Amino acid sequence: MNFTPNAKEIKKNMEEKLSRHFGTGAKEATKEQLYKAAVLTVKDILTEKRSQFKNRVNEAGAKRVYYMCMEFLLGRSLKTNLCNLGLQENYEKALKTMGVALEELYECEPDAGLGNGGLGRLAACFMDSLSSLDYPATGFSLCYEYGLFKQMIVDGMQIELPDAWLPGGEVWLTPRADRVY
Repeated sequence: MNFTPNAKEIKKNMEEKLSRHFGTGAKEATKEQLYKAAVLTVKDILTEKRSQFKNRVNEAGAKRVYYMCMEFLLGRSLKTNLCNLGLQENYEKALKTMGVALEELYECEPDAGLGNGGLGRLAACFMDSLSSLDYPATGFSLCYEYGLFKQMIVDGMQIELPDAWLPGGEVWLTPRADRVY
């Protein structure tokens, strides 16, 4: 798999995702469908990179790091992953031919604020560092249905509302139903 697909390849991959997962074409797709198609194409690249990295680690007999944390305050992942993969410009070009701006898709992604802030952010930074240093590391956590609560002031009183981040955010998740602990 090409880890740095050009704009033409990205457009083709997104059109395939739109057709297969949503039964639509690029012209009829909603922004949310385009966002999810973009995420799915990025996940394909990340999955292939992980598989190749895992094979190299296995061949070398290297140790692995497994990091279990109650929370990871990741934020939005599409922009971060495109930046880290060096693919922002190619995705911008591909999406422009589809009549949408990449910035519009960034706005479709809910903020996965999973945890209470500081420790969750530290855990996410720790995983970023491990990845940047090419350590074979995997982070595990609980899958929260709700993230940080939303706060409203009504008649001078604080009201907490659930932050339902999963609709839209679930596209990044990879369920592991084959292993239960």
